[in-house]
Amino acid sequence: MKRLTDYETAWILGGAERVALTVFVTMATAGQLEVGFKRQRVKEGEAPLEAAEGSAALRIETAALDLLPASGLPVDEFVAQLTASQAVMALDDALAAQGVVRPRILPRFSPLHRELREQVATGLRRVAVLGVAGIDDLRLREIFENPLPEVPQFERVNPIKDNTFDGTLDRSPGGSYQRW
Repeated sequence: MKRLTDYETAWILGGAERVALTVFVTMATAGQLEVGFKRQRVKEGEAPLEAAEGSAALRIETAALDLLPASGLPVDEFVAQLTASQAVMALDDALAAQGVVRPRILPRFSPLHRELREQVATGLRRVAVLGVAGIDDLRLREIFENPLPEVPQFERVNPIKDNTFDGTLDRSPGGSYQRW
């Protein structure tokens, strides 16, 4: 079997979520994504894309940049949207054309799994093989190991307005209280 790319390895070992994680780490370390570590947001960086023209990697990285609005996006939302993107799902078809079919769960003792794990995994390939545990940059790994808590949602509050001449409370438009 020919050597698989990092994204193909991530697809076989971890599915679309691992591919999205690998794309995020690849682009963040290359400067194509700018990561705000305090608020865990990501926006487009200054560096140009470096993937080979016409490759699946270029299609996936271009799709990743297309997801980003000018104001940026939370990292977890970016990874979730990239996971569901058509460019990432196209990896399955590309691998099937090569004769590599990803089972629902790749058994740890399968020859393919063993071969992928035995190859020297450094840098970005380490992320493709190990997932979050393979991220070398501590600040990037911290984002996935300790995500920000969700913002609590509160019910809408309708304030009581004193809209009468003599100061007695009266029902205001949109208010939800009883007159005493």
